[in-house]
Amino acid sequence: MIKARNHDDGLFVTITDNTIHHPNPESELRTLRQRIKGVQTWFFDLDDNHAPSPAKLIARRAIGTSHFSPKYLQWCAGTALQLTKKGKAAESEIWKEYVDLFLRNEEALAEVQELFTPEYARKSLYPGVEEFCGLISNSQRFYVTRNIEQGVSAYASILNFDGFFPEADDKERVVEDYVQKHQGIQRYGIEGDSEEDAVMIEVLQFYKKDVVSFYSVDYPTFKEDRRFEYIIPKNRGELVQILQR
Repeated sequence: MIKARNHDDGLFVTITDNTIHHPNPESELRTLRQRIKGVQTWFFDLDDNHAPSPAKLIARRAIGTSHFSPKYLQWCAGTALQLTKKGKAAESEIWKEYVDLFLRNEEALAEVQELFTPEYARKSLYPGVEEFCGLISNSQRFYVTRNIEQGVSAYASILNFDGFFPEADDKERVVEDYVQKHQGIQRYGIEGDSEEDAVMIEVLQFYKKDVVSFYSVDYPTFKEDRRFEYIIPKNRGELVQILQR
């Protein structure tokens, strides 16, 4: 296993493929740089990948309901139970339930839109995310997210993304539809922080596409989803440095 680490600031890029044994990490980083720059289309997750989860903020603020609503309190109790049983794997189901219960009306959606302004979105990004996305702006870039349109649109706008797929409960289908409509595209990038993001990798591999994939973490534990090729920090400073070398 190869690890490229900057000991001064704690940033890291870790290769998760145990079959790689490269005697020259710098050569491996050059290869990584070339692969990143060669990507034609990127699919990114938003929540807890590019910024602290907008969905969790919406729920904490009880947007579309109130903290004293019996329905909201019941949802909170159910959420605690599901998280205890399933952990992170329960988050998407919990969020979808919140959307269906509280955000299917114009007033609630307007409140979300008012909260997630371009200014707020830019300030909430993890360090280096905007710089990294700017360095790959020659590629097509999309969010594939379970968040609602009003929660993701400001992020896509400030990063000058080519579009976004909101409420993507089936990320596998979103990517498959894209591949079938753009059969000439061969090189893809995937970046996320969950098993649900890994299914996008599997779809692209099924269609024999070249995929470079990143799993973002607060710190490496070596227990991350092994379908991702690289483990990266939420702080994208190391990736920015790699691309600028």
